[in-house]
Amino acid sequence: MPVKMGRSFVLGAVARELRSGVLVLDSNARVLYANPYILRYLTFKPDERVEGRELSSIISNPILLKTVGSVLALEGDISNEAVKPGPEETGPVEIEIEIEEAGRSFNVRGVPINENEDFTLLLFLSDITEEKRLESIKRDFVANVSHELRTPLAAIKGYSETLLDGGVDDEKTSREFLRVIDRHATRMSRLIDDLLTLSRLESQQMSIITTPVDLRELLSSTEKSFVKHAGDKGIELSAEIEDDLPVVSGDRDRLEQVVVNLLDNAIKYTPEGGSVRLRAGVENSTIKVEVVDTGIGIPEADMPRIFERFYRVDKARSRDLGGTGLGLAIAKHIVQGHNGTLNVKSSPGVGTTFSFTLKAF
Repeated sequence: MPVKMGRSFVLGAVARELRSGVLVLDSNARVLYANPYILRYLTFKPDERVEGRELSSIISNPILLKTVGSVLALEGDISNEAVKPGPEETGPVEIEIEIEEAGRSFNVRGVPINENEDFTLLLFLSDITEEKRLESIKRDFVANVSHELRTPLAAIKGYSETLLDGGVDDEKTSREFLRVIDRHATRMSRLIDDLLTLSRLESQQMSIITTPVDLRELLSSTEKSFVKHAGDKGIELSAEIEDDLPVVSGDRDRLEQVVVNLLDNAIKYTPEGGSVRLRAGVENSTIKVEVVDTGIGIPEADMPRIFERFYRVDKARSRDLGGTGLGLAIAKHIVQGHNGTLNVKSSPGVGTTFSFTLKAF
């Protein structure tokens, strides 16, 4: 014979497996049921009972508590945008709000139920923390792009207007102004190129073309291309690359882009008299490449964010040095595309070490 299951048993099983929070309240705002999903976020132990406790003892958000109180008191606080009528004008009011609780963001929907003169309020809490984080990243990205483009555009426009107003007649002045315009136009072009590169990498529209790469040759030639730049700044640049470094499988142009970016950053942020070392060797069956500098270092508070788009430790100095704020984000995506990892260690005033690992061919 088929086994019959009660409706409450089935509903309870469904609520336990939901990947969103479920709270059931009685007319006195006491908890009748809370599923395991929401209890994890509210820092309760899996076996800890919350039935019979007041809602305010497990959730502290004042907006939600006030809204729930209004509904349960049958006040129907229509002035509160979070409480709105259901499909019928005379039907029960429903709750729909966003709250912050336990360091996370939730979308809360409340559905009142009147059944056999018993009043119950169902609260469904959907975790939207990641969605809010992505929204914030998008807003910051648009704001940063606008700011980064506005600065060179303003300079180009200002110097162009001066030339048009008669400055072009002074050969010395016009040549100087044209150099400034060219510098800012180059900066805009570099920023746009980096944006396009990063966009293609993030959307996986830029494929990693893997071929056997002589990493020793790549590192040596890249290091030599920076010797003059480092010397002009009074920085000692050296390379320590193992002679028998294995060949790797990767995209040579993209790997070179990573090394160029790391060396360029190291030289930019190392003061005169400092040193930058490019090292490579075999470590735990992988090839490890390091760029070690004795530069200004990175404060501990900034370390978790340095691979974010446009994030700069010293914004003014970075712009003066010609950085777009996208190089490390691009480097991280390229290394990840080679199934490697890009790491950083730093001490303010002592120096910084960027390292990445690759598998041998």
